[in-house]
Amino acid sequence: MLGSLPEVFFEVRRVVITSDASVEDDTAHRFHLLNVVEGDGVEVAPLDGPAQVLTYAETLVIPAAVGPYHLRRLGTERVRVVKSLVR
Repeated sequence: MLGSLPEVFFEVRRVVITSDASVEDDTAHRFHLLNVVEGDGVEVAPLDGPAQVLTYAETLVIPAAVGPYHLRRLGTERVRVVKSLVR
């Protein structure tokens, strides 16, 4: 028999990028798991490091130590990213 967890310890959020403006985020000492589910993809760039390109159906783990980062869409169409993180 499978038991249930008394509390869900993670969150799942959807990020939708429809313009060329970058979306700011911060790991706040928690790792983030990003997955592109629609569109060409995103460029993920920490404030003090090189950017990483993440295309459709790819997944990227952002270490908790990264801190602030931004997402910028690739292409001209809407991009949707699913972000998971521990609460």
